[in-house]
Amino acid sequence: MSEERAALDLAISCERLRLRLCQKWLGSTAGSSATTPWPSKCYVVVHPTAQSYLREVGAGQQTAGSSYIELAGNSVYSRRIDLRADHPAGYRDALAHEMTHVVVAERFAERQIPRWADEGVAVLADSASKQRAHLYDLQQAYRRGTTFRLVELFAIQEYPPAERQATFYGQSVSLAKFLLERGTSEQFMLFVEVATNRGYDIAAREVYQLEGLGQLEQQWRAHVASPKPVATAATADPLLSKRSLLSAEQQVAFVKP
Repeated sequence: MSEERAALDLAISCERLRLRLCQKWLGSTAGSSATTPWPSKCYVVVHPTAQSYLREVGAGQQTAGSSYIELAGNSVYSRRIDLRADHPAGYRDALAHEMTHVVVAERFAERQIPRWADEGVAVLADSASKQRAHLYDLQQAYRRGTTFRLVELFAIQEYPPAERQATFYGQSVSLAKFLLERGTSEQFMLFVEVATNRGYDIAAREVYQLEGLGQLEQQWRAHVASPKPVATAATADPLLSKRSLLSAEQQVAFVKP
């Protein structure tokens, strides 16, 4: 397959993925619906080697993908996804994970989405096996008594130290799944939005009719104590038909490494 054909195929896949994620997480949010073109393209850079990838995303990032989002003037000013073509696990999961970060940023352009919610919904775009691995890490931390209290989790602005990152990812996706099982994706996003602006106690009461953060923590911990099987990841959903696509060139630009 030629480089041009491969780039076009990836652009089409990116646009299908973008549409599906917009429909899931943005819904009919004014100015952020799935049919609204982004004012600036999302650059997707596919690196042939780890060396090329690490030059862009920073040494020590042994991941298959990374995203960069810049906010300015209450809007997303620039967006970029870097992918490693040579990663042993491939970059399909990484693309869905990073595209989720890019999409949800549209709703939180005025005030950055909390770190736990950002990673929680992004992990839900990963494969079921990867989600199971994160939830296994959570179960281990739960048995050791080293999980974060929710008030601690919600206060995290930067990634925690390496020794607590596995717990952070597992707890973030577990809480996201728990809240999504209580209602819709729109309710979840509204919960995060209200919490960001007015606090988690108010968000828990108004969106989920709970007494507050204390009851949310109590119910989530009961949920963790009786885990359920992980459903198939969103990336396995049937792709949208080509007829529903905007021009991929409106959304995605490719840069050769």
